[in-house]
Amino acid sequence: MDHKQRPQILYQYSRFRWKMVEQKSTAKTLSSTFRLITWNIDFQAPSGAVRMAAALLYLERLIAEAPPELPVVVMLQEMTPTDLKLIQSAAWVRQQFNLTDIDTSNWQGGIYGTAVLIDRRLPVKTVYRVFYETNMQRDGLFVDLIMKRASDQHDPEAVIRVCCTHLESLRSDPPLRPAQVAVVAQQLHESSVHGGLVAGDLNAIQDFDRTLHAENNLKDAYLELGGQEDHEEGYTWGQQVRPGLRERYGCTRMDKVLYCGRLRVERLQRIGIGVMVEESERAKLREAGAMEYVTDHYGLMTDIVVE
Repeated sequence: MDHKQRPQILYQYSRFRWKMVEQKSTAKTLSSTFRLITWNIDFQAPSGAVRMAAALLYLERLIAEAPPELPVVVMLQEMTPTDLKLIQSAAWVRQQFNLTDIDTSNWQGGIYGTAVLIDRRLPVKTVYRVFYETNMQRDGLFVDLIMKRASDQHDPEAVIRVCCTHLESLRSDPPLRPAQVAVVAQQLHESSVHGGLVAGDLNAIQDFDRTLHAENNLKDAYLELGGQEDHEEGYTWGQQVRPGLRERYGCTRMDKVLYCGRLRVERLQRIGIGVMVEESERAKLREAGAMEYVTDHYGLMTDIVVE
């Protein structure tokens, strides 16, 4: 598998349809900070459209709570074609965000993939994907944002490269996640990039996953802010699954935010805790023996400052 950059179109809602928006390198005003949200919405769970609709309602409320001057980037994993349609139909998305994907044409396969919602106030230089060596159609979705350096008024513009990813699931022989993280790190460490980050479902379930950030000269936001491994406060998977799965696999910190360069992480919190589908839909899921939660993952939310 070659690891070339595969350019994508960026989309904006205008005049009753989603259409290509020009990716530009300048803006009248640039921001030196943004809020990042990442969340995996289980594509295999039944009643997927119902779950995604509930997830979007939750995200709308969560984003509305952000300070009005703070732009937001939302990274979503395990999106389905139906999920993409629901995202595009949401009024708040149409009004506030540009989208990296409106269909499956840029994914390695047509079943599920990743998508990023980018605040319209954040100018975008490029959008591209890099395909991994994978058995599960996984890749890295990269967006180059043009932001302001808070520490340099003479040369204020800076490229901030953000990557939304869903690394290989489960165990494999040989392991695939180390090479996948290395591919991402190579992109983030390019000389033209002032600061970079990768976020999403990193499927960190084995001992070697704990050191992949350090081996690739990346910082782990949770650890940098004082978090410790094997603590309940860090787990993002296992709490919202059937008891049998939790007993078999335990709880883990699958989802992470890793970063490098001139960035500072000011806060990190889990989101999506206890979020369920609408009350009217829960009885159907209970009858089917399914969980009523929107997804099996907690998400993460963090504020990023460009230094």
